[in-house]
Amino acid sequence: MLVWNASDQATPPRPGEVAAVLDRTTRDRLRGLVDEILATKSAAKPVSDDETLAEVGIASVDMVTLLLSVEREFDIEVPTHEITADVFRSISTIDSLIRRLRAHAGAA
Repeated sequence: MLVWNASDQATPPRPGEVAAVLDRTTRDRLRGLVDEILATKSAAKPVSDDETLAEVGIASVDMVTLLLSVEREFDIEVPTHEITADVFRSISTIDSLIRRLRAHAGAA
């Protein structure tokens, strides 16, 4: 949890900055999951948020591993209709999925 204390020397976060920090955390965690899969294939390399995962070496069988890892890491259940190549195309698209699922869970 991000907390700002008035006695802190730093300025308080602006409204959009908290979301940006949380985004990076989610994307960093996703990047870590992708890195683990690539490491098992001896294909470790930096992956950008918008890079197509298939192009960096994540095969379809690896996508199943990634799906299960995402569900476990973020304590979510991905509905069957969301398990598509478009949704699991990149770190950014998976991040969007996590946001949608969390927003839906929060609204329920």
